[in-house]
Amino acid sequence: MVSGKYSALSGAIAREQAIANVSNNLANISSSGYKRSQVSFESLLRGEQQTKQSKGINYSRVRQNFTDFSPGAIRSTENPLDLAVQGDAFFKVQGPDSVLYTRRGDFKVTAEGVLTTSNGLPVLDEGNGQITIPDTDTSKIAIGDNGTIYLLGPRGARAEVGRLAVMDIDDREKLIRQSDTTFSLEQGGVETPSESSSVIQGSLELSNINMSAELTQIIDNYRTFENYHKVLKSYSTISEQQDELGTLG
Repeated sequence: MVSGKYSALSGAIAREQAIANVSNNLANISSSGYKRSQVSFESLLRGEQQTKQSKGINYSRVRQNFTDFSPGAIRSTENPLDLAVQGDAFFKVQGPDSVLYTRRGDFKVTAEGVLTTSNGLPVLDEGNGQITIPDTDTSKIAIGDNGTIYLLGPRGARAEVGRLAVMDIDDREKLIRQSDTTFSLEQGGVETPSESSSVIQGSLELSNINMSAELTQIIDNYRTFENYHKVLKSYSTISEQQDELGTLG
């Protein structure tokens, strides 16, 4: 009976973690460039362990938390500092402790002329340098599909002021989720300038969250969690009755 109780408890904990994961996805449904987080489950005991050690009762847990990097829809904003990546590449930004990667492109220019993310992280070029735009009149900024940034002058003149780092990651499983739609690259991951992706100015990539699918998942996880909770309650009731029977006579 104890094995069954712990099996139900492990299942309830795993479903609680899955509910938290889906809730976080739903909270970020409006976050530009957000990538859906997913979980998978696994059994702790297999083969002879399950049949001999636990008498057929198994234990479950969240096996892996991974990211769905499928592209989100692209929405036109007509803001010259809103950028979207068409393809699999990422923008490169400077985090508090290391270089980070993001698909979120709602950039801004500070009073000092530094191009940053919406929460103040400097946007980087391919040499990991900050990008400075000397004239903060955003209406004069043009960005090519290869990430080159130009300032537009009179009579069609334009001056190049920098180039965004638009990077491919050789193995996206090595990207580790950080805060605010950013990812760090674990040791062994390789970045290369993208030759197949392009930058779209005046547009943003939306999150790749499907609300209907997420709501279906959270309902299913809640129901499964409630079933585990009922099983635990039943075990508790049985234990109380056993204690009472043990005191008779």
